[in-house]
Amino acid sequence: MQENINTHKEVLDVMKKSKTNFFYSSVFLNKSKSEGLRIIYAFCRLTDDIVDNEELSPEQKIVEIRKWKDRLNNSLNNDSDDEFFSILKEQINIFNIPHKPFFDLIEGMEMDIEKNRYETFDELYRYCYCAASAVGLMTIEIFGYKNTDIKKYAEYLGLALQLTNILRDVKKDALNNRIYIPLEDMKKYNYTETDLMNSVYNDKFRRLMEYEYSRALEYYAKAESFLTEEDKANMIAAEIMGKIYYKLLEKIKSSGFNVYNRSVRISKLWKLILAYSVFIKYKLLYKTH
Repeated sequence: MQENINTHKEVLDVMKKSKTNFFYSSVFLNKSKSEGLRIIYAFCRLTDDIVDNEELSPEQKIVEIRKWKDRLNNSLNNDSDDEFFSILKEQINIFNIPHKPFFDLIEGMEMDIEKNRYETFDELYRYCYCAASAVGLMTIEIFGYKNTDIKKYAEYLGLALQLTNILRDVKKDALNNRIYIPLEDMKKYNYTETDLMNSVYNDKFRRLMEYEYSRALEYYAKAESFLTEEDKANMIAAEIMGKIYYKLLEKIKSSGFNVYNRSVRISKLWKLILAYSVFIKYKLLYKTH
């Protein structure tokens, strides 16, 4: 697929097809910033698509992700006429986005191909940083900021969002022989891999999930502690994303953490309500640049 994404129209199609929370968070951005966010999303989506391509073996995925990395590197070094990466590079230059987060994201996708278990939270932290915090570090440059503490906000919010995804997708990931809950945590609560693979819902699982839920809450709180008043106006899109995922996390808890038997989702209407509520909260601070 990636080899064929070479025209501006195809790039736009990738973005328009998205139903993700990226777009609820971009509702109140001006045209320039919204376009920048959409191009960043397209890069993230296409990178992730390599991992999700069921037609490829793990070995083939590694080959493809490294080709993708080479295309990015060549474009950033002015050695490419690749149209997709030319569009991406233009946005990188407009918003002065550091290159490192793009390569960190690719590293996270490589980890996803090569690893299906995480022994410790430290191991998982690195994955979450690459898969989610890196995206935040790209997008804050589009939103704009005054205080460099916002980089910690982006890092911790990314961690919180990814940990929320992990709790929501326990069953789906298990069906793909993936466990993102640290194995050290599972041992702590005497909940086995076999239990997880068989969707065993019991007190051990609930206590384990409560522990992981509390950790996610901790990172939402850490993120908020680094969001200064002077930067709240610019971070409205990130705050919308955060509120949607926080609502999802609370729904997971209110379900009794029964993610095996229930599909925990936030409706489109609720997402719009949450987005609008964040906008109203910050409307006196909100500025267009």
